[in-house]
Amino acid sequence: MTKALVAGGGITGLATAIVLSRQGTEVDLVERQTQVRAIGSGITMIGAGIRALDQLGLYQECAANGYRVTDSEFYEVDGTLAWRQRLPSAPGADRPGMLGMMRPVLHGILLDHAVREGAKVRTATSVVRVEQRPGGASVTFSTGECRDYDLVAGADGLRSTVRDLILGPVRPAYQGLMAFRVALPRPTEVTAHRNFRNSADVTVGFMPTAQDRMYMYGVFPASEDYRPAADELVSLIRAKLQPFGGMVPAIREAIREPDQINMTRFETVLAPDPWHRGRVIVIGDAAHCPTPQLAAGAAMGLEDAVALGDELADAPTIDEALRAFGKRRFDRCRFVVETTDRISYLQTRPGTTPDDLMQLITPGYARLAEPF
Repeated sequence: MTKALVAGGGITGLATAIVLSRQGTEVDLVERQTQVRAIGSGITMIGAGIRALDQLGLYQECAANGYRVTDSEFYEVDGTLAWRQRLPSAPGADRPGMLGMMRPVLHGILLDHAVREGAKVRTATSVVRVEQRPGGASVTFSTGECRDYDLVAGADGLRSTVRDLILGPVRPAYQGLMAFRVALPRPTEVTAHRNFRNSADVTVGFMPTAQDRMYMYGVFPASEDYRPAADELVSLIRAKLQPFGGMVPAIREAIREPDQINMTRFETVLAPDPWHRGRVIVIGDAAHCPTPQLAAGAAMGLEDAVALGDELADAPTIDEALRAFGKRRFDRCRFVVETTDRISYLQTRPGTTPDDLMQLITPGYARLAEPF
């Protein structure tokens, strides 16, 4: 039986463990944290991600635990509705344009299926050394244990250890933006993906994630060394929200504790082609991490899992499958990273309009709707 290691218990790693286990591979999944869990609030799944969930057989369960979004709305800063439009449907019957979910819920579904399919999950364990050998790789873990595998998939994120071990150091590139997210109760009138016109340098939006939940996100420029202290977060976010009207003032008043707020920095990675050395490959954010403006990071990771499974099933050898995977995925994932880099650049420039951004976002969604 083929033995595979998946390093990383995020969306890509769990989906890859599901796919490989279903193919009869003996899968070990290791996660450096003490739990396999999501950090953050909500997640937006575009059509490409919905399609990948469908191919994994997980769409219906995710949709039942999320919120199907069929429309996009755009509001002026004062809260006046400017326009509303139908989102293009994802491929397949009865599929919405977007699916909102709470990240911990999505993680829970993926973890449950990975374990159910037979993957052996170990936490507080990370890869510290990889040695190539004929027909496989020997992996040393932080626990001191060493095991041999026919295939190693590094899905260990933006600051991937596996990537640095096999490709050399690749430094994430900061894109000049920070984001805040806040999980909130969903008012009944919030049924669409809501975006507000920028006020000065701040972008704000809302996404339903369940029948009773949604999340707010905001984006603003910040220097690379900017690190707001926890006791500054509430006043910082309240100040960023101050100019906005409509539903925003009531939400602003409801933000009272730092632990309501999840702050992230916009960093990207595009590892050099090819993404594999011998029988070791990096996938997901370890290979191609975009910023969130196309809502495509999770979608690309899920596609990676599906595509890797396809190539392993079709190719005569694992080595040929890894080469085919790289050819299939590199240009598409590079497009996502480079497009979000460009969007980030525009968002840090005074005078950028929503139309400027939509000239990148709209064709970006169209390209990602294409077969992969």
